[in-house]
Amino acid sequence: MPPRYRRPFALGCALLFGICLLLILPQAIKVQLFPSKLRIVPGQNFQLSLKKPFSIYLEADRLDGIIGANGHTELNKGQSGSCSQVMVRSEREGTGTLEIRLFGFPIRRVNLVVEKMPEVIPGGHAIGVLVAKEGVIVTGHLPVRDDRGQEFYPAEEAGVKVGDLLVAINGQVIHRIHEVEPIIQQEAAKGTPLRLTILRAGQTLQLAIQPVKRTSRQDGTTRYYLGLYVEDPAAGVGTLTYYNPKTNFYGALGHKIVGLSNQELPLAQGKIVAARITGINQGNRGEPGEKIGVFSGHSDIIGDIYGNTPIGIFGSLQHGLANPWYPQPIPVSTISQVQPGPAEMLTVVMGNEIRRYSIEIQKVYHQTSLRDKGMVIKVTDPELLSRTGGIIQGMSGSPIIQNGKLVGAITHVFVNDPTRGYAVFAEWMLQMEENLAGKFTTNYDLAS
Repeated sequence: MPPRYRRPFALGCALLFGICLLLILPQAIKVQLFPSKLRIVPGQNFQLSLKKPFSIYLEADRLDGIIGANGHTELNKGQSGSCSQVMVRSEREGTGTLEIRLFGFPIRRVNLVVEKMPEVIPGGHAIGVLVAKEGVIVTGHLPVRDDRGQEFYPAEEAGVKVGDLLVAINGQVIHRIHEVEPIIQQEAAKGTPLRLTILRAGQTLQLAIQPVKRTSRQDGTTRYYLGLYVEDPAAGVGTLTYYNPKTNFYGALGHKIVGLSNQELPLAQGKIVAARITGINQGNRGEPGEKIGVFSGHSDIIGDIYGNTPIGIFGSLQHGLANPWYPQPIPVSTISQVQPGPAEMLTVVMGNEIRRYSIEIQKVYHQTSLRDKGMVIKVTDPELLSRTGGIIQGMSGSPIIQNGKLVGAITHVFVNDPTRGYAVFAEWMLQMEENLAGKFTTNYDLAS
């Protein structure tokens, strides 16, 4: 090729490549975001279309209700081949696959699952979370000095770990944090090592610890120290998301519970209790608000906690719960059914009265694995905005209803815009419930 043609040729090739890239890139992103597993319900319409050089390959022996199309030419069941558009409307439960190809080569496989979703009672109830009925949580160690100025870490040296639940000292049961110090002083004064009863990962341990004695130079009083930071087992107020009347299981909060030190709290002995909202600290830009709630503890217990997971807490209720707005169970929505647009949330802002508030689902993310931020939502209800400023702490777990289905739960607020926040998909919560149910119950059938 003569030299004078090389530069225009190179520019032409680069331009052609750029055009091809612009044509392919949006389709490639669409394919990449598409889930490897897609759950739909019988009768639900679903459509996928791609442009060349992408195509969708269908097997002849596939699920009823999956029809391919190339323009006006249909590819019905019994015919295999590639097409540019697929329409799914299966009336019967079953499984199938869609194979996405590029230039005729397979690049992604989508597994279709057509099944009825469970029906649940939506929540909205205000709940308190108790890490345990008794004891305090160990949240850290600190050094202590004796009368000679020598430094010790008595609790750490005794084998006490952050996250342990301290339930008794010398056999004296600890119910709340204010009881710890008097018991330590009383028992340590006897001059013998203390016996700590610790709950760790579901196992009860007995650990011996030698308190550090220190005498005040000012008044001569003697005190004993263990070198521990502890927190009360109450982890605050949240919201129940749903109750499954056929399994007696519930889901709540939509995110994991952590302590003040950002350590995951052990909830093997955890309980949820009925709470009453007594006040609201309104949220503002940069300052998240919160619900102020009270609960008495043992007398208010309504359920056990089986799992503290990234998408909420799960367990069983002692008795079924009623919802005045939805007295009958409603279906859980598949992720594929969730659409941007109007919806409502259920929550308590005063006392124990569940109220309905309007919101808008602004964005729906195409997720391929369990995560707690599946939607962006915005509070649009004037009354809720005037009372709370938007989403506040304690609303986590508030159920979101769209088109008569439970689609998700509030999880996080945008710190710089309290009217907006994230929500988790209800389908993910049901899947997590199913995973946990096998560990704690037998003959459990989520879809029954």
